[in-house]
Amino acid sequence: MVDSASGVRLEELDEETCWRLVASVPVGRIAWNETGGPVVLPVNHVVADGTVVVRTGAWSGLERHVDDSEVAYEVDEVDEAARAGWSVLVRGLAEVSYDDAGARPEPWAGGARPVTVRVHPRSISGRRLVVDRDPQES
Repeated sequence: MVDSASGVRLEELDEETCWRLVASVPVGRIAWNETGGPVVLPVNHVVADGTVVVRTGAWSGLERHVDDSEVAYEVDEVDEAARAGWSVLVRGLAEVSYDDAGARPEPWAGGARPVTVRVHPRSISGRRLVVDRDPQES
């Protein structure tokens, strides 16, 4: 779909491109449902073995509510000046582990983050806003 006035089009991304983009940025947002409603939390991550891996603290809301639950993980990059960017959404089942020796992100926040949350994807989809031309050239 192209907006002829702006020269921007929306492009659906294939699975391979989506995974490459998720791996290219260090931070995303994980979303889940709690009793009080949906929660969205920014976290840093790594991609390992076809999953998204994050770390959290023991007794955190994330650790207490997501094991064996459906979650969503979203990453994006936006260029506001160019009105371009992309976003990728991973939907899947979360698995909480206390002894995961695999690839894990290095926590940015202080404090212990001994719990690993691994998102096993059921689906991954993405979109990119692409600038085809400068609207000022019209």
